[in-house]
Amino acid sequence: MADCLGPFSSISNEVETEVIDLVITKETCPYHLKGRDICYGIVITNNSDINLTNLLFHDELDETVEYVPHSFEVDDIPQTPMMANNTIQYPISVSANGGEVKIKFCVSIKSND
Repeated sequence: MADCLGPFSSISNEVETEVIDLVITKETCPYHLKGRDICYGIVITNNSDINLTNLLFHDELDETVEYVPHSFEVDDIPQTPMMANNTIQYPISVSANGGEVKIKFCVSIKSND
């Protein structure tokens, strides 16, 4: 490679980049339908060898639905997410080597009235 650099070039720093391998699966939970509510289950799996901390989970909700208060859970523990512009936000951490975080929440379909 040094032959291709020319007389005025030099190699300065080597850069090592960590590759983050996250798998995110989102599905509705039809067995949790309550009237006009829809519940979602999201699993975030960290397949990298790095513990991930302070990741900001966010999910922009469709304009036809609204978040159901007190329905947000992280690993089956009720939590209070931040809401901004119909987007749910919550900081999460995911352990390395197959660690998972499970998020659940419900939305209500807005009426057409």
